[in-house]
Amino acid sequence: MPNTPKSAFPKPRAGCARLLAFLLALLWQPPGPEAQFAPRPQIRPPSASPQESREGLEFLRNPDAAIAITADELREDRGRQRIVGRGFAEIRYLGSGIQADHIEVQTATRDGVAHGNIVFQTGSDRIVADRAEFNLDTERMVVFNARGFIGATYYVTGRVIRRLSEDRYEIQGGAFTTCEGDLPDWAFGFERATFQVEGYARLQAPAVKIKGATAALLPWAMLPVKTKRATGFLLPGIGSGGESGVQFSPSFFWAINEWSDATAGFDYYSRRGTRYKGEYRYELSRDSSGEIAGRYLKDRRERGAFWDVRGSHRTRFREADADFHAALDLEKRATSDRTLESDLLARTRQDTDTRVAFTRNFPRVAGRLQAGMRRREGLNENEGQLFQKAPEITLDIQNKRLGTSDFYFSMDSSAVNFTKTEDENTLRLSRLHVEPSLSLRLETVPWLGVTPEIGFRETYWTHQKKDAGVGANPNPAQRVESGLSREMWFARIHAVGPRFSRIYGAEVGPFRDFKHVASLETTYRYSPAHDARDRRLIIPLDAVDALQDENVIEYALVNRVLTKLVKEEGAETRQLLRYRISQTFDLAEERRRQELDARPRRPFSDIAFSLEARPLPGVRLLQQTKYGPYDSKINEHSTGFLLDGGKNWYLNIDQTWTRRRSRFPESAGSSFFNFAGGFSISQRLFIEYITRLNKTEDATLEQSVIARYRACCWGLELTVTDTRDKSEIFLGFSLIGLLEGERAPRFSSRRNPSREGRFFGSGSLAPLPFEN
Repeated sequence: MPNTPKSAFPKPRAGCARLLAFLLALLWQPPGPEAQFAPRPQIRPPSASPQESREGLEFLRNPDAAIAITADELREDRGRQRIVGRGFAEIRYLGSGIQADHIEVQTATRDGVAHGNIVFQTGSDRIVADRAEFNLDTERMVVFNARGFIGATYYVTGRVIRRLSEDRYEIQGGAFTTCEGDLPDWAFGFERATFQVEGYARLQAPAVKIKGATAALLPWAMLPVKTKRATGFLLPGIGSGGESGVQFSPSFFWAINEWSDATAGFDYYSRRGTRYKGEYRYELSRDSSGEIAGRYLKDRRERGAFWDVRGSHRTRFREADADFHAALDLEKRATSDRTLESDLLARTRQDTDTRVAFTRNFPRVAGRLQAGMRRREGLNENEGQLFQKAPEITLDIQNKRLGTSDFYFSMDSSAVNFTKTEDENTLRLSRLHVEPSLSLRLETVPWLGVTPEIGFRETYWTHQKKDAGVGANPNPAQRVESGLSREMWFARIHAVGPRFSRIYGAEVGPFRDFKHVASLETTYRYSPAHDARDRRLIIPLDAVDALQDENVIEYALVNRVLTKLVKEEGAETRQLLRYRISQTFDLAEERRRQELDARPRRPFSDIAFSLEARPLPGVRLLQQTKYGPYDSKINEHSTGFLLDGGKNWYLNIDQTWTRRRSRFPESAGSSFFNFAGGFSISQRLFIEYITRLNKTEDATLEQSVIARYRACCWGLELTVTDTRDKSEIFLGFSLIGLLEGERAPRFSSRRNPSREGRFFGSGSLAPLPFEN
């Protein structure tokens, strides 16, 4: 059967000779036992006068009428107490509707019959048949030689289909599937079955058919008929790995209520044991939702226990322009156990990260207040290390204009309690930091903009080093609980210009005209070297502690190419590419007089080249290079290239490289290459290949081949993964709308590289994120 639309029934044909309609209701009867429980409405007899009939039928033009009948030819047979409609007849009752060539309704019993081209529709159910029998007071109906959709998803056929109630059907001599077409890919044939929408289908002696051929006979079957979330078992996944052995992963889904659900299951590994897992999700409102998940494994191979708990919650307070977000991340596992994670970044991460933050925005003052905490605990080689900020309170104001003047006020401030554990050495201290500044925007000429800024920093610590020669991680004997303060003023001047531009008239595809803009950007930053001795007593914990005196100039040449993209509603300006060349000159280093023999002056930093191009919506290029002026060598280079063909294909390549340096601080150098590509062989088959290489060690970190097949009503996913410590094969299968697993194949399940910047997300192997 073709996929018929599920909209309301079509209106009666235009140009009909006559259009009559009657409101069907029960004739008035003396009160009796039935009337006490189910009073029946009174039927309105037709008026003797044609003019009165037309006026009395005006309500039929109201689509909200409870009961109405229309037809090309409509008449009342008072002798037989019936109303007959012929030629495109339609009747509405109890929220349902029937279309047919011929409809008859008995006014006394309110029973009806319909013949020819019948279409019955109610809610999301739609059935076509040759003949139908119905009653206007009940939900009951019987249709013959019928076929159609139940719950908008499940396709049924039957010699006889009885509608017993609003959501319950009984079918004789029929078939059941979620596939479309006269010869479905799979179906259950049966002689008798009952269907409960949002419940289960109970089939007696069903036959499993593949492309119409009987594949298996069953004595009885019960299958879910769910159009919403429903409690039940998910189709298990099956896999095999070299380190873990055979894997079997069944799960149970529990639809608790309208706003929460849960999944519980286990992963059985023949060589490792059983890993139990569970997840609970909730959505209290469109502004408040969260989830929590946990896993536990008593590993036979490692002879230890592994567990982790992860969760998150977010609440948005729209009226207050505030947001609350919490992320729970706890984990415990053996140092050598990294093989159970399917993602390379998850296997190599070195710490857990738990965060809680409440953020309140103040638009009138361009400010933001945030209060929360953050706790990071080391894993693997960093086991036993801890870095915690609890509580952490920040108040920031960014470029608040002072009245109608050209002056702008900014301020960064924070109050933090730190706890740090490293090498069994625990440090606890508190810090208060305030950094206000005032800037003035000057536009003297159109091609030059200058913004001078002046500010002050005040920082106070509750602890300090005992001596200036102590390292960055002082033990209790090397630090004292004594207040330490830092006061330093700073100034900046930021200039944009001179700017030059030129327009080139040309037409390339949808692009009209091109504009090249070249500008010089210069920033001078100065902060005097006050309290030099006290600064060496600071225990460094983050970027605020590392603030030092500076006297530097940063200059950059920025080139941009703009164009106009022609659209139906007009044209919009689009930036095709941006190329920036920048370098920093350190005036303090240029004036240095100490240790010149051992450490010659090097005031010039590496020259940075940065290119980002988006010539088309599905094409992005990012390139970053750093060139050392003193050794005349490239020290760092990164390139990312993305082609996104939507649902049909994609290609993502990126490479990062850093040169090994022998001078202090020594760098070991690294080189990584990442490739991800996928394409649709057909509308149903999608293939992906992923590889990650460490070119420094000449080693393949991971490579995977993923094949997804998605038919109209079933799907198959095959994943073959090979890493340095394991090989794995995983198979997922689903019957769409009937039996689906946690890894049910869907084309949309792959990550969107155009949003994430690259297929692999973020981390040390993903240095090239593309901004949206």
